[in-house]
Amino acid sequence: MKKKKRYSVLSNYRYAFVRLQKLVGTGAFVVCIGDMLASILLPFLEAALAGAVAACLVSQNGPGTILLMVTGYILLLQTARWTQGHFKSVREEKLFLFRIRMGTEYHQKSLEMDGQSRESAAGQEKWAAAQRNIFWGSQLGIEAFATCFWDFGINLGGFVLYGILIGKNSLPLLLLLILQALLAILFQGPAGKRYHRLNEKVDAVWLKFRYLRQESLLPGNGKDIRLYRMDKWLLRAFEEQIDEIVTLTDRQQSGYMVANLAEKLLSFCVSLFIYGYLLRGMIAGAITLPAFLLYVGIVSGFSAWANGILQSLQAIRQNDAVMDSYRDFMDFGITDDDTKPAPAHPGRTHEIRLEHVSFRYEGSDTDAVHDVSLTIRPGERLALVGLNGAGKTTLIKLICGLYRPTAGHIYLDGQDMQSLSRTEIFREFSVVFQDVFAFSFPLCENVSCRQEGQEDAGRLEDCLEKAGLSERVKKLPKGVHTSMNQDMDAEGVSLSGGELQRLMLARALYKGAPTVILDEPTAALDPLAESDMYEKYDSMLQKRTGIFISHRLSSTRFCDRILFLEKGSITEEGSHESLLAAGGAYAELFGLQARYYQNSREETCHA
Repeated sequence: MKKKKRYSVLSNYRYAFVRLQKLVGTGAFVVCIGDMLASILLPFLEAALAGAVAACLVSQNGPGTILLMVTGYILLLQTARWTQGHFKSVREEKLFLFRIRMGTEYHQKSLEMDGQSRESAAGQEKWAAAQRNIFWGSQLGIEAFATCFWDFGINLGGFVLYGILIGKNSLPLLLLLILQALLAILFQGPAGKRYHRLNEKVDAVWLKFRYLRQESLLPGNGKDIRLYRMDKWLLRAFEEQIDEIVTLTDRQQSGYMVANLAEKLLSFCVSLFIYGYLLRGMIAGAITLPAFLLYVGIVSGFSAWANGILQSLQAIRQNDAVMDSYRDFMDFGITDDDTKPAPAHPGRTHEIRLEHVSFRYEGSDTDAVHDVSLTIRPGERLALVGLNGAGKTTLIKLICGLYRPTAGHIYLDGQDMQSLSRTEIFREFSVVFQDVFAFSFPLCENVSCRQEGQEDAGRLEDCLEKAGLSERVKKLPKGVHTSMNQDMDAEGVSLSGGELQRLMLARALYKGAPTVILDEPTAALDPLAESDMYEKYDSMLQKRTGIFISHRLSSTRFCDRILFLEKGSITEEGSHESLLAAGGAYAELFGLQARYYQNSREETCHA
């Protein structure tokens, strides 16, 4: 599997902030900087409160003046609290909005990357790992990563400000506190490495967990789960994944627990020494009571800032790993290059030529398609037949540009398809795959693949008529505007399997591509019904190129040419009659299928 990419922390922040400016605007940075300044100032004012009150009490001013001075200080403090709270609230809102809008980038990549990469084991793992950056809340991922940056800035700013105040009066005291902070960072180092080392294992287990959750909740799987009593089996699998996640997470956090314990012990010893030093100075008269109270607050605050820096660095490191997973996915696979040209003759029937094309799936030791050379003539009716697993669907995905050949070349009117824009190539093909389904949107959107109201109403009606679905549509509650299924509309309607096949045919006709491919969309029908359906499809295609796929050899006898596939290779080629006359594997398999179907008919009749 392709190794996960690593990026520097600075590179990840540059990546994040470029998108923050683009998606939320420069105002987000203004708010974050305002929050940072207010968050540094407020603790200082709070730490100085006790010293300021004490200074007022020991001053020579009268009670009224003292009360006025204390009141003014408290008003200043409350104003600072309100300002900091306001900036913090707006900052959280801006960063939340940033994360949500980043989801669009993630979905765009998922939808536009090449199918070969997306369907691969590596692609699925990277896709699932990248989800944590967007969809796991504000405590993990890009929102937390951005938050950590500003939190680090706040803690660093406070650390520097308090360090200056302490250093002005006692440089040895400042050096001691800095040494404490450096040792604490040193303690965190091994814990961070341990976290990173285990992160890929955690990602892999979460992928399994999400798969189990998804499959166990799919309505279509419910009947098998109940009939075969899979509930206990699935629950046990859930528990195993949860136990492994908990174990790995505990191992990740245990290093930080040890580091934090060591840091707390060190902090206790240093604090004990510093407070003893300050008390001695006050007893000796070198430090006044107000100065003592101010020093205690600042020293305590300095330790808090140092601890905040450590926590921010820890959070940055954890979320940096999540950013790595996200960017690794975003850089994985191939997205269309706008600079590549479109086919030379868009919208016209094409000559499609394959020269020694092979394709092998990731992790396999054999080719799914092996050394195929083939020329499909413009307007030709071609059938690909063979048993399940012969490589028919894989070959089709290669022809229409969804997959890239492992070896060899595919040419569209003499142009190497690798050199053409995939988006433009897709315009030249209408494909109905064997797993037909409707999106939970209005029927008109399912056919036109346009937003409701933007479709060509006349064209839509004509395609539904040709597909044999217009009468069914007229009976729907809202006609072509009826929602499919009930996922997004309680008044939605679910079509039967045969109706879905016709809906997909209507979609293929509406697109109007010059090459139409039907990949066993009628596999659920009996052989006679499938053959009849294919012939109806053929009559609708007019002058377009048609490629029909079936594992039933009798279904496509009307085609100009039939290719018989075995183990990814074309082993026989010709018309139905010539292949029967040749007496090869095609003829043998046709005879077996014919006898099986004849026996099935006789048993049905006797019953």
